[in-house]
Amino acid sequence: MKKYYLLIAVVFLVARVSQAQITLNLALNSRPQAHLSDWGNPVNGVMIISYSQGAIQIDPAIKLKTTLLDQNGSVVGVSNVGAERVYLLKPGVNQFSIADALQLQNLMLFGGAKIQLQRTGRLAAGQYQLMIEITNTAGDLVLTKQGKPFYVTSYQLPILMQPADGAGLDAHIAQSIITFRWTALVPHQEIQVYRVQVFEILPGQTPMQAFRGNRPLVDEEAIRGATQFIWHPNLAMVDTTANKKFIWTVQTFDSDGLPVPTEDANTQGRSEPAIFNIVNQQGTVDKNKNDQIKQ
Repeated sequence: MKKYYLLIAVVFLVARVSQAQITLNLALNSRPQAHLSDWGNPVNGVMIISYSQGAIQIDPAIKLKTTLLDQNGSVVGVSNVGAERVYLLKPGVNQFSIADALQLQNLMLFGGAKIQLQRTGRLAAGQYQLMIEITNTAGDLVLTKQGKPFYVTSYQLPILMQPADGAGLDAHIAQSIITFRWTALVPHQEIQVYRVQVFEILPGQTPMQAFRGNRPLVDEEAIRGATQFIWHPNLAMVDTTANKKFIWTVQTFDSDGLPVPTEDANTQGRSEPAIFNIVNQQGTVDKNKNDQIKQ
């Protein structure tokens, strides 16, 4: 019986020594950059693999197996074992980027995650876990592993404040100046760009037909950090024959110059549009016409 205990003790000691030779520290930002292609940037963290030569030698040639899990623990992506790169560790500290850990070029995503990445370059908003396993080159022996949770932020696009939906603007003021105001993106990003777009609703058009089909009268960036934009229309607002009606929105871009993603990728970072009319012309404009209802 003592021999069995001795054998078990030796096996345990060997395992402890082997594990001590390779250690993994995955220092992942809990809210990394939105686009997975940016994960090589230092702001997203680092992966450190320490290798020490002990009494029992193990091969310094290793592979990384990456697994991506959602908040329910379901696998949404895994690296292709056959195509994984072989790393030769040097004694001491070996530092890698989080992009090396993610292995995006070698990551096979499944279902909705694959479609989302192809369309937007990022994962859907929610909580995930990045699991890294260090294996031998054959991939059949896990030397050590570590998992870290991270979050993909869900954004609230700006809400249009002024002109409010259905507002009537005095023609004598609007012909010279119209001020647009909106709320900030939530949560706030360090760098973001707001682009104001204004479309005229032509006779016979529904507002959404004008929004989707007309060339914008205004398509300009607001001053960085500002949530308002001043437009000098220089249009014949007072003329009652014009009966001007407009639809406007704000398109928000991230630090990479890409539209801020939402659950509906078709919005392309555009806030829910609002309609406004020009009133007090040389005549009367009915602000509640049926053709002003969004369709």
